[in-house]
Amino acid sequence: MTKKLYVVGLGPGSVDQMTLRAVRALEESQVIAGYTVYVELIKDEFPGKVFLTTPMKRELERCRLALLEADKGNVVAMVCSGDAGVYGMAGPVLELAAEFPEVKVEVIPGVTAACAGGAVLGPSDMILRSSV
Repeated sequence: MTKKLYVVGLGPGSVDQMTLRAVRALEESQVIAGYTVYVELIKDEFPGKVFLTTPMKRELERCRLALLEADKGNVVAMVCSGDAGVYGMAGPVLELAAEFPEVKVEVIPGVTAACAGGAVLGPSDMILRSSV
């Protein structure tokens, strides 16, 4: 029985800015859990999944829900914005995972908003020249 929880960084917001590894983890998952707003951003792209959401400030509850689903034998993805380890859900999930020793947790990195913003702004010398 597979007891797997992916912690997936969705990137800066749109599905086309997710990493291929993140997309594959979401496709493999039977259950996708996350903050309501983030799940709504991706829900249409991953039909046929079970979606579990909680509102803002319910992070630990959300992590526990995802771990409980994985412990039942489901492949689960806990989604967060940006990168899962940079102000993401990796920390709380890994902390609570000690209570679920049979669940394998894998963190899938995402593109941070800082990196995405840097790509939009371009090289710093272009910014300096345009402001003169």
